Amino acid sequence: MSHQLKISPAGSSLNVTRTLGSVGIIAVYFTLALGYRGVILQGSHLTAVKLLSFTILQVGYALVLVWFFKVARSPQVASLRSRYLLIALLTVLALTSGLLSASFLQFDWPVDMVLLTVYCAILPFRVAIALSLLICLTAGINSGIADQWHWSQAFSDWIGLLLLFAFVAFCLLLLRVLNAQKRQAEELLHRLEQSNAELAQAHQQLQRYADEVEELAIMRERTRLAREIHDALGHYLSVLHMQLEAVSKWQERDPARALAGLAEARQFAAQALSEVHNAVAALRPSYVENLSLTGALTHLGSEFEQTASEICLTLDLDTPLPSLSPEVQVALYRVAQEALTNVRKHAHASKVLLRLRYEDEELELLVLDNGSGTAAGSEQVGGFGLLGLHERLEALGGCVSYGPAEPQGYRVVARIRVASGASPAVQQGQGRRR
Repeated sequence: MSHQLKISPAGSSLNVTRTLGSVGIIAVYFTLALGYRGVILQGSHLTAVKLLSFTILQVGYALVLVWFFKVARSPQVASLRSRYLLIALLTVLALTSGLLSASFLQFDWPVDMVLLTVYCAILPFRVAIALSLLICLTAGINSGIADQWHWSQAFSDWIGLLLLFAFVAFCLLLLRVLNAQKRQAEELLHRLEQSNAELAQAHQQLQRYADEVEELAIMRERTRLAREIHDALGHYLSVLHMQLEAVSKWQERDPARALAGLAEARQFAAQALSEVHNAVAALRPSYVENLSLTGALTHLGSEFEQTASEICLTLDLDTPLPSLSPEVQVALYRVAQEALTNVRKHAHASKVLLRLRYEDEELELLVLDNGSGTAAGSEQVGGFGLLGLHERLEALGGCVSYGPAEPQGYRVVARIRVASGASPAVQQGQGRRR
C-alpha cells in the first residue's frame, strides 16, 4: 500500500515554528541584525534620511516578522488569511529594504534570505519556488545596483547568492518533507493502534459468537438425538410391548403361537437395539440406507402387519421418485413410522392407508386411518411425537400437518419440495393390500 505525502497550507505544516524551531527563529533575527550592521558599516553615500528610512524599514520588518511568528503558532485555519497578508507585507518590506540598501552600494541580502526562509517554511511547494525565483531575480538587480553595474562583479556576487539561497531553500524544503513524513507516520501509528483495539474487540465478540454457536449446535444435536431415539426406539418398544402382551395371552391357550411370538419379540428387541446404536452414532436407519425410501416403507408396513393383524394396511408407493438426500428419506420414514405407531396404539382403526406421491416437484407422504379421529399422546411436548417430526421437516424446508379426517379417522401429511434431477431414480414400491 502506497501513501502519498501531502503538505497542505491549511494543515499543521502552516506552523512555521514547527519547521524552523526556536533555534532557527533566533538565527533569523541574528541574520537580520548582521545584515543591518553590514550595510551601516560598509555602505557609502549614506545620508541621514536614507539611514533613518533604512532603519525604519528594518525595524518594521522585524516587528512584522514577530507578528508573523505569533500568528503562525495559532492552529486555527481561520488565521490563514492573516498569514498570507503578513507574508505579502514582509515581501514588500524586503524588496524596499533591498532596493534602498543597494543605493548605499551595499546590498542587504540577509533580508531576502529570511524572506526565502519564510516562503519555504510555510507556503505550498510550487508557490514557494515561484516566489523564491522572484527573490533571486530581484537579488540580481540589487547586486547590479550595488556594484554600479560592473557586470562581471555583479554576476559573480549574484551567483554566490543564488548558491546560498538554493542551499537554504533545499534544507528547508527537506525539513518540511521530513516533518510531514513524521506526522504521517504518527498518524498511521495512531490508526494502527485504533485498528488493533478494534480487532481485539472484534476477536472477543467473535469468540462469544463462537461459544454461542457451539452451545446452540450442542443443543440441536441433543434434540436431534432425542428425536432419533424416540422415533426409532419408541416404535420398537411399543411393538415389543404389544407383542409381549399377546404372548402372555397365548402361553396357556396356544404355546406354539406363544413361542413364535417370543421369537418375533426377540427380533424386535434386536432391531430396537440396532436403532439405538444408529441414533447414538448419528447414522441413518439401516432400512433407509439399504432399501431406499420405498423399500424401507414396505418393510415398515410388513412390521405393522405382523404386530397389528387386526388392521388392514394399504401401501400405495408406486410413484417415480427423484434422487433424494438421506436426510429427506430419513425424515419421511420417521413420519410414517410415528404415524403407524400412533395408529396401532391410539386410533382403534380397522383400515389405514400409507401413500407416497411425487407431483410438481413436491413429495407427499400420507397416513390416513378410519379410527376414532384422535391421536392421544402423539403431540407430546419437548420435541417428541409429531411435533418433533414437524421440526425435522421444517429444517429441510418441508412441513407436517395432522388432524381429524373427514368423515372419520385421523390424517398425517408430510410435504417437502424436491427438485427433479436430470435423470430421476425411479423407485417403485409394491402397492398391496392384506
